[in-house]
Amino acid sequence: MQTTLRITDDTYRRAKAKSSELGLSLTRFFEEAVEERLASLERRPIKPIVLPVSSVFGPALTDEELHRRREAAELEDDLSRLG
Repeated sequence: MQTTLRITDDTYRRAKAKSSELGLSLTRFFEEAVEERLASLERRPIKPIVLPVSSVFGPALTDEELHRRREAAELEDDLSRLG
C-alpha cells in the first residue's frame, strides 16, 4: 500500500541518514519504526478508566442511601408546593 506522510524536514533528513547508515531503504526504516511503536503500545497494560459519578467527594452511595435521598427530595418538593 502506498500513502503520503507529512513530516518535518529535520525528521526526514535524520531518518534518511539513519536508514542509509543501517543499509535500509527509507520505506523499510519507516515500516520498522511504525511496527516498533505499535508493538510498544500493545505491550502497555490497559488501565481501567474510572469516571466520577458526581463532583462530590467521598465513597459512592449505596442503593439504599440513594433511594432514601430521592424520597427525601421528593417529599421536600411536595411540601414546598403545599406551602
